[in-house]
Amino acid sequence: MPNRYKRAIQFSITLATLILIMTIVFMQVENYTFFESFWMTIVSVLAIGYGDMVPVSNAGKIFAMFLIPVTMGVSTYLLTFIAASMIEGRLSKKWERKKMDKQISRMNDHYIICGFGRVGEQVLKEFSQHNYQAVIVDYDEESVKRIPEDIPYIVADAKKNEVLEHAEINKAKGIIITTSDDATNVFITLTAKGLNKDIEAIVRAEVFETEDKIKRAGADHVVNTSDLGGRRMALSMIKPASMHYIDSIIHAESDHYQVEEIKISQDSSLENQKITELPLHEEHGISILGLQRDQKFIGLADKDASIQTDDILILFGDSDNITSFKEKVIT
Repeated sequence: MPNRYKRAIQFSITLATLILIMTIVFMQVENYTFFESFWMTIVSVLAIGYGDMVPVSNAGKIFAMFLIPVTMGVSTYLLTFIAASMIEGRLSKKWERKKMDKQISRMNDHYIICGFGRVGEQVLKEFSQHNYQAVIVDYDEESVKRIPEDIPYIVADAKKNEVLEHAEINKAKGIIITTSDDATNVFITLTAKGLNKDIEAIVRAEVFETEDKIKRAGADHVVNTSDLGGRRMALSMIKPASMHYIDSIIHAESDHYQVEEIKISQDSSLENQKITELPLHEEHGISILGLQRDQKFIGLADKDASIQTDDILILFGDSDNITSFKEKVIT
């Protein structure tokens, strides 16, 4: 708890104690009932002075002369603290929102994550590990409370054009739609593609029958989390060694290893070379998993497959070795 709040609690306890003491003293000195003493204490502390009740004895007047300034000082502090906290809270939120909007406006080649549930949280975690910029869009106030402080977010409905425009969708590299409602995901996909037809859209699907509709809405990739999770559980039982190998590749990021995709540019030194003859492991300490050409994956089993312009080479290895390979070989 911050010191300023501890101080406020201490002053509140002090004020309550002083009011109780004054009430008891007035009961003894002036022979008032508890309610009359409490009433007189309150109007004295707040400097209202209705005049309906005043100390009669000299002892009561002297006591009031000393206690009233003290209790008024404490109560004034508390009222000032409460007012300042309310104003400061509103100004702080307004300043934070303005700062966040400015951060979003400067973004370029970033990713938009629509929905910050369990799936969206995992997506952000992976992006953060790869140092990718992301902005979260979610209409639920409770969900955005879990977003890390350095990640910008928008609390609004992602189905609306102005919301995705606020997220700078025209400058974004991709959009990941992770809400648990398939109808909402279809609508967000249509909105996103309507604003930026070239944006890469990865969309979550809960029901198998909805996948085709999401693709027709413009999604580049549809991920059925339930189907994917079920398959993984089954394969972990049927083929545990294979799944362990796949998991080791997926989760290798924490050990400074990574899976990297490299697009082959025109006149690259790797062009026309066979993927099975690349000395990547011997010279660079990295392995090739295969390549993608026109949405088709070509594995190492195809010994005659050669690298062409615009192919995407899929590598696995130490991040430093991959970076060094990209700098020395890829042109």
